[in-house]
Amino acid sequence: MRISLLIVLFALGTSLAAQAQDYLIGKGDVLEVAVWGVPEMSRSVVVRPDGKITLPAVGDVLAEGNAPEQLSEIISKEMTEYIKQPIVTVSVQQILNNRVYITGGGVSRVYDMVKQTTLLKLMSELGDFSTADLRGAYLSRSGKKLPADFYALYYEGDSSQDIELKAEDIIFIPSNRLNLVYVLGAVLTPQSLQYYEGMKVLDAILASGGFSEYAKDDSVYIITKEKKKTRIDLEKVRRGKDISANVVLSPGDYVIVEESLF
Repeated sequence: MRISLLIVLFALGTSLAAQAQDYLIGKGDVLEVAVWGVPEMSRSVVVRPDGKITLPAVGDVLAEGNAPEQLSEIISKEMTEYIKQPIVTVSVQQILNNRVYITGGGVSRVYDMVKQTTLLKLMSELGDFSTADLRGAYLSRSGKKLPADFYALYYEGDSSQDIELKAEDIIFIPSNRLNLVYVLGAVLTPQSLQYYEGMKVLDAILASGGFSEYAKDDSVYIITKEKKKTRIDLEKVRRGKDISANVVLSPGDYVIVEESLF
């Protein structure tokens, strides 16, 4: 029993150490610097906007970009002039500025990175993208867009689109509310549909359950966002006489199927 407990404690300690090594200190983080046996050298410090911290006797030390264990070694070397064989431990008390910002209406939140992560791992944590337009999403770093196809990455598993995230990255994920097609009138299930590239009129009607019993398939109207109204005859399309009438739709289009009185 005692041996099992020791194994569990060892595994837990190893896991926590691995997490600490994964995390890289960022600007604004609150650190606890403890010097064993020398309490006057121990203190809580905030990483300044220039990425540095200030310690007694040692002065300025670059903290940003280092793991806590790495920073402990750096400070220990700096203190050897004043303390014989110093033992320094650095721990992160608060993560305040190692963040990724997600905005755009589809998904909105601030994500604190406690360890190195990638775009796909972050998207897996975000979860629900039912209100998001991943085809229009992008990642911005230092004011520049990075090439990444969010849709291919998340839905098609294209790992070549994955990117390692960095602090202050901005992820823009727009809402899909402006990327819908509306199907109304004499169909079995009038509804709004998520638009996809190449969607045609008949695709939208079939996705809405198809024509109702009293539908006039030779009298279907498309109304665009610009209020342009076009009448098309899908009866010829169904008979294979004129497939050109099965036109490609655009986001925001309304497809209205007229109903016959008889």
